[in-house]
Amino acid sequence: MEIFRAYDIRGEYPKDINEEICYKIARILVRTFDAKNLVIGRDVSLVAPKIHKALIKGAIDQGVEVSDLGLVGTDVVYFAAGHYNFDIGLEVTASHLTGHLSGIKILGPNATPFGKSLGMEKLKEDYLNYQEIKPKKKGKLKQKNVWKDFILQVLEFIDINKIKPLKVVVDASNAVGSLEIDHLEKYLPMIEFIKLNWGLDGRYPAHPPNPFLKENRKQLVAKVKEVRADLGVVFDGDADRIFFVDENGDYIFGVYINSLIAEKMCRKNPKRVILHDVRAIRYIKKKVVEAGGIPKMELIGHVFFKNRMKKENALFGGEASGHIYYNFGSYTVENSLIAFCQLLQIISESDKSLGELTKIGRINYPVGGEYNFVLPGFVFTDDLTPEVVKVVNKILDKVRKKYFDGKISNFDTLTVFYPDWNFNLRPSANEPVLRFTIEATNNELLVKKQEEILQFLKTEGCQYLNDTGVTLLYK
Repeated sequence: MEIFRAYDIRGEYPKDINEEICYKIARILVRTFDAKNLVIGRDVSLVAPKIHKALIKGAIDQGVEVSDLGLVGTDVVYFAAGHYNFDIGLEVTASHLTGHLSGIKILGPNATPFGKSLGMEKLKEDYLNYQEIKPKKKGKLKQKNVWKDFILQVLEFIDINKIKPLKVVVDASNAVGSLEIDHLEKYLPMIEFIKLNWGLDGRYPAHPPNPFLKENRKQLVAKVKEVRADLGVVFDGDADRIFFVDENGDYIFGVYINSLIAEKMCRKNPKRVILHDVRAIRYIKKKVVEAGGIPKMELIGHVFFKNRMKKENALFGGEASGHIYYNFGSYTVENSLIAFCQLLQIISESDKSLGELTKIGRINYPVGGEYNFVLPGFVFTDDLTPEVVKVVNKILDKVRKKYFDGKISNFDTLTVFYPDWNFNLRPSANEPVLRFTIEATNNELLVKKQEEILQFLKTEGCQYLNDTGVTLLYK
């Protein structure tokens, strides 16, 4: 398995990624950034402690001061890297993956993103040609607690006094999201938190920590209905993504959540750029323009969003997949907890439920969620090789011919626009998987065209893998 990926380092322990590999990577990164200090954290995945320990040892042996945050989410490491001006930030995480898969998310100075075309290729080259260079002196390790500062920064985005009593079910997926809510809870005494899957357990006994897939939200939905909660939220494995269900248990696709937040922020800060991705564009563009903002589309991926936010001095950015970005001036990073708190205030100030707040958007601008298909001739665990790319291009060429009468865009692979509907097809950044999303101006058209394209992909040999699931709202 190729471990040097588009957005992070990722592989199966110990075959692809292990202590020796990570020790060397740490030493290379210190030299790459000429770093004097480094901040690191880890999630609860099974092999994270071993990778975490190896990275710390490599960094210390290369002469830097390492600040260890311990068990924290990716958004906490991102905060620390930017807020305290660390030269390097590392989160050891399997993200939403399970078993003995693990990885490293990397930030440079000022929490700058690191990935493909931003240093990953050079890191791989230096690893393959590894040379040990001794520093003048060894570094040292210290423990650092950033929870108070992290939570206080979150609270800067809301007015606590405007939040009314609400009952909220939170599913932590047995991962680090529980720590974030535990530290936030004392500041929000008006919120009744009903906690699911709170014990930290890298085996993820309740469900895999990928709430973007519908089967992993079933427990949350059931609990929301059972206790008649005002809403439910669920975090992924490293808490850099958050997902919402309304009081009816309906999953609210990310574009509707992002639109609520963007609208509120634009009314307070007009004429600022709001970034969105290609998966669902009609509703968020409408809401941002009406609120006085400037909507702009960006390629899916945190590297692209962060760089564009810095370039445009964007106010806010949201991906439909649960990644939500904020501009902190000198750096831009994801923060799930800010989005959660903002939504609590939006619901409280509106005197409406989450279902009521998103009803018009869901009816008039429905989305079909995201469908994943394994490409013909491959299995899900294969890498994104040149052979995979050839198969992708072959299928996409057939799509272009079939939908030649639409407005075809190659932005984020392939998007086809019609007056009343549009769809996007793009490959995964890592696996031989083709992702499909669609939106329309009414449910009947959405269902018809969605089924048409799903059948076309199956005819071409694409094998259904999974989907996010959405509940269409008709009235």
